[in-house]
Amino acid sequence: MVSHAKNHMNRVILILPLFLLLACGSREVLPGKGIRVGLDGTISALDPRFALGARAARIAPLIYSSLLRLNEKGQLVPDLAQSWSQQNEVTYLFRLHKGVRFHNGTEVTAEDVRATFAFIMDPKNRSPKRGSYGSVKHIDIIDRYTVMFRLKDAYVSFPYALTVGVIPQGSPFRRKSPPVGSGPFRLQVWRPGEDVVLAANPNYFRGRPRIDWVYFRILANTTTRLLEMKKGGVDLLQNCVPAYAVKFMTRIPGVQVIKETGITYQYLGYNLTDRILRHREVRQAISHAIDREAIITHTLKGLAVKADGVVLSPLHWAYEGEVKRYDYDPQQAKKLLDAAGFPDPDGDGPRMRFSLSLKTSTDMESREIAQIIKGQLKGVGIGLEVRSFEWGTFFDDIKKGNFQVYSLRWIGVVDPDIFYYLFHSSSSPPNGANRGQYRNPEVDRLLEEARRTVDKERRKKLYSSIQKILAEDAVYTSLWYRDNLVVITEGFEGFQIYAGGEYTSLKDLMRQGR
Repeated sequence: MVSHAKNHMNRVILILPLFLLLACGSREVLPGKGIRVGLDGTISALDPRFALGARAARIAPLIYSSLLRLNEKGQLVPDLAQSWSQQNEVTYLFRLHKGVRFHNGTEVTAEDVRATFAFIMDPKNRSPKRGSYGSVKHIDIIDRYTVMFRLKDAYVSFPYALTVGVIPQGSPFRRKSPPVGSGPFRLQVWRPGEDVVLAANPNYFRGRPRIDWVYFRILANTTTRLLEMKKGGVDLLQNCVPAYAVKFMTRIPGVQVIKETGITYQYLGYNLTDRILRHREVRQAISHAIDREAIITHTLKGLAVKADGVVLSPLHWAYEGEVKRYDYDPQQAKKLLDAAGFPDPDGDGPRMRFSLSLKTSTDMESREIAQIIKGQLKGVGIGLEVRSFEWGTFFDDIKKGNFQVYSLRWIGVVDPDIFYYLFHSSSSPPNGANRGQYRNPEVDRLLEEARRTVDKERRKKLYSSIQKILAEDAVYTSLWYRDNLVVITEGFEGFQIYAGGEYTSLKDLMRQGR
């Protein structure tokens, strides 16, 4: 009892000074060695059962361990699972590492694994991730360190659903107080809209991180973010430096700029229940009216590749490039609009055929691109009102279907089953991300068959057919795949760019000098 009280007091003493030192904003006062990371927007949730945003997903592997995780190449590898096997087409067995501890000191067991996924699957908890587990029939505890998932029917991509962070059984949902994890860092401070502070977990089962802390600073304003990098207020910016500022970054002494081909897919999404956008020809016309190559060359400074496929990058095994393409062709766009029943009221005059609303974030580059698209659509007779919102408000509207057109990106897609999550008729929010309410019985059938198909070549053919239909229907307007761009202070060793932008490698980071 005395020992427990002493340990608890030590933990309080450690946390309180770190919080106070961070609050003063100084670069030099943090104890030990760590890294400051700039983020381009806020984080609305950290609980792995509810967090959907890209920023939370990137930070999660630092706080939470999962049965399986994705490595830097996007491949599934064991995490909490010491080993795993597929017993038959509907049964998966996982044996856990023994002695793994949550940050509160309790041991991670099979009961915690079952409780985590049972909570997500329970409809009354309204987890936005519930749709990924509709195929689960039972979760059985074999012994303290062995858990078995039994499915209703074959679901080839099911292991990808097991990358969710495992938390202690009985953990309630508290938005401002997420549950503890068992990852390399423990959450020490979270001030929504301001910062997130992680402290090294000395008992991490794969070995203590090499740095003492990670300080994520919310720097939504682009200019502020760049200036903080210049003056040393942050040490790392990942995929949040606009293209126009790259040359500026390369001229800062002591800063390294790293560029790699990326798979982040940028697109325009549509509300297919809208009286205008329900017409396929309108969506096709918009796709033809946007000069993507000009935007990539002049605005993105060549730091992107035009996307002719749907969601998947050309680097993916299931990518289908032989789909209907939408090259820049304003005349074809006008013909499609005429065919859809929206003729030009004044020939080439100033009046618009119709007007739409495009929602985007307040990010400077996103707004600039939206204005360029507005000008290009005007050239074919489509009016466009650009409406930019703070990230939380913007994303909430998109999830609710409160939009006509929006611009977003899919990051680090490695599992082709994402098409089910995006386009199956049963995947409307909160069961998935079919935010535009796309309905196509043939696509539903192909998606369901692809989930059950073990043979990879057969699956590839099914996903090929799916992508061809989606491109023909212009459910999205594919824009481009962005390069990965990292700006990091010199003196750090061990940072790796992950396919999904996860900050996982920070646990292996080393800092030379002070």
